[in-house]
Amino acid sequence: MGRAPSGLHNGSMVVVFAVAAALVNAVTSFLQRLGVEGAPRTETLSSGVVAHAIRRPIWLLGFACMLGGFVFQALALHKGALAVVQPLLTTELLFVVIILWAWFGIAVRTRDWLYALLTVAGLATFLGVVAPTNSGHAPTGGAWVIAIAATAGAMVGLAALSRTGPPWWRALILGASASVGFALTAALTKAFSDSFATGISEVVTSWQTYALCVVGLASFVLMQHAFHAGPFAASQSTLILINPFVSVGLGAWLYGESFPRGAGVVAAGVLAVIVFAAGAIGLCLSPLVAGVHASDTVQLLAGRGRLARRQEARRLQG
Repeated sequence: MGRAPSGLHNGSMVVVFAVAAALVNAVTSFLQRLGVEGAPRTETLSSGVVAHAIRRPIWLLGFACMLGGFVFQALALHKGALAVVQPLLTTELLFVVIILWAWFGIAVRTRDWLYALLTVAGLATFLGVVAPTNSGHAPTGGAWVIAIAATAGAMVGLAALSRTGPPWWRALILGASASVGFALTAALTKAFSDSFATGISEVVTSWQTYALCVVGLASFVLMQHAFHAGPFAASQSTLILINPFVSVGLGAWLYGESFPRGAGVVAAGVLAVIVFAAGAIGLCLSPLVAGVHASDTVQLLAGRGRLARRQEARRLQG
């Protein structure tokens, strides 16, 4: 039997690494959400949230998982286009649903499975029909300046909008701000992975390495506050849904990633995005994820799940 073409092999590995990153990110979301649930409910953007979290072992475990997710994402971005890898990371939402059902024991409705099917179908259609090409175009310094200025401005503006409003609004907007930041982080990660492949000296001398640390840290802090601010559905929906669209734009602007042309391709792409968005939004709004956005309370995950039930049963028996 002949060997598989290297392009096909690379494409398969991009998918494997991206989906692995999505799975690890889903686990990270739960561990870090559990780590911040007990933090004092003061101002949305306060140092007390992170100070509380870093004293929780479960949050630290989530942080370790997040680093693992970053490694998988970097491996995927090294060979794959931003506009392919980042949409694949939205499968995190499906893993969130599975974890809520399998571990936390929340019932799955028929419509939830339908939403999951729509999400997968839309994503598969987009990647199968409208998959962009990774042209290998190296970003220019001017392109980086514009991209960083635009995304940083969006992050700051959204964070400012989160200062007032009900919990669901603050969680939604903070999640959006973090999502924009993570899209820029992905673009910088792609540059970092290329430098790493060249050698450690290139990593140390590349300004993208340090920009990655700054933007990644800022996005990470915003994500923690989004988890703490309001319903899990609100933060999770914008964290997952906004990132791929911003990443597609950054991929085209920075790396010259282009899509196939033609009326049929455009129509299929638009339909795929609509189907994907309908399924993903349906899942985010589902009680399976965290209840409706209109809730003024934070759904607690602490004390729920198979491990918590076993511990409670042993406590009652003892």
